[in-house]
Amino acid sequence: MHAPVKRSRLVQTVPFFYGWVVLVAGTIGIIMTGPGQTFGVSVFVNHFIDDLHISRSTISFTYGLATLLASLALPYVGRQIDRYGPRKMVVVIALCFGLVAMGMSAVRGLVTLFLGFVGLRLLGQGSLQLVSNNVIAQWFVRKRGFVMGISGMGMAAAFMIFPDVIHRLVLHFGWRRAWVALGLLIWGVVIPVGWLFFRDRPEEYGLWPDGKPVENAAGAVDASVLEENWTLEEARRTPAFWVFTAGLATIAMILTGLHFHQVSLFETRGLSVDLAVRAFQVVGIASATSVFIVGWLLDYVSPRWLLTLAMGFLAGTMLLAMSMRQLWHVVLYGALMGLTSGCFRAIDSVVWANYYGRRHLGAVRGAALMGVVVGTALGPYPLGLSRDLLGSYSPALALLLVLPAAIAVAALLVRRPRKHPGPAS
Repeated sequence: MHAPVKRSRLVQTVPFFYGWVVLVAGTIGIIMTGPGQTFGVSVFVNHFIDDLHISRSTISFTYGLATLLASLALPYVGRQIDRYGPRKMVVVIALCFGLVAMGMSAVRGLVTLFLGFVGLRLLGQGSLQLVSNNVIAQWFVRKRGFVMGISGMGMAAAFMIFPDVIHRLVLHFGWRRAWVALGLLIWGVVIPVGWLFFRDRPEEYGLWPDGKPVENAAGAVDASVLEENWTLEEARRTPAFWVFTAGLATIAMILTGLHFHQVSLFETRGLSVDLAVRAFQVVGIASATSVFIVGWLLDYVSPRWLLTLAMGFLAGTMLLAMSMRQLWHVVLYGALMGLTSGCFRAIDSVVWANYYGRRHLGAVRGAALMGVVVGTALGPYPLGLSRDLLGSYSPALALLLVLPAAIAVAALLVRRPRKHPGPAS
């Protein structure tokens, strides 16, 4: 028995498919994860070290441990999104995220800093990103790669916006008041956008995913009936789940480590703090370009090929981090980092719904995101320890190069999971 169709004046009066409104609203949600992302937190790292008298390796370990702890809750968050829907959950997440951001202004030592990091990583980097991607994926099936490529540009925009905005806030108001401003910004943007424009599955409003049915030999059918819907337990039994989780976690680990230490990394290479901040803008531009192209390609090309490509970009980024000295090195470094990030965003946004369906998407993607967040937890510490003990980030980066090489080989070997026989991809 079908549930009654919900009535929404906004959904019914928009003169085009409402999924495009959801795409814009979800992309705004993705942009607003910026204060909880490592590229946002990194602007504060030197201030934490100086004002709280904490070593770089200690703050790296604290950040990693907090990120690891935050990741444990993401499967639960994903199940709540499946249960209550993205619209209600985004408001709850934004309320808590803004409160934690403002609470960062009150940190006085390692314990309160750790608690603040847990909240930022759980709510910003994890939950807000999860719910924003989830709501978009619910409204599109056949065009999912294309629209997720567009939404992935939101993270690229966050790269270009937040490091510079935070840097200016800190210069003018100090780092504590900057956190208060960020918390208010989260409340002022995410809560109204989420409540007014987020909507749950299109079927609840009597609409088709993608705006129209699929035409096949049997006539017009709902695109969702062509999906294979896997439970989390079923998905975990497929090699693809683990290869893509490991690949995305590897990217998250390395990029998080580089982002977290970016200011210090540039200083050790004889480059300025301002250039370190500007490099994030290069990352944003390259990420915006690549996420759109890769998202479009995912409608036609197997994700495993694009994961292999991402591993190549990541290896190039790491090699440049060990050798850059000149401005063109910085531009190339930012471009390769942006290409890697763009591949990550597009693949992460598309592969879980494409491979495992929408019915249990929150649980499946929440579990995968837990693995990704574990990767981010592991990234800063080895680099910080290498810097403190050996005076350079290069030894740790050289050892970590084995990871993208191994994932590239695994990605070439894995196949798309299928409940029923079908062509490999």
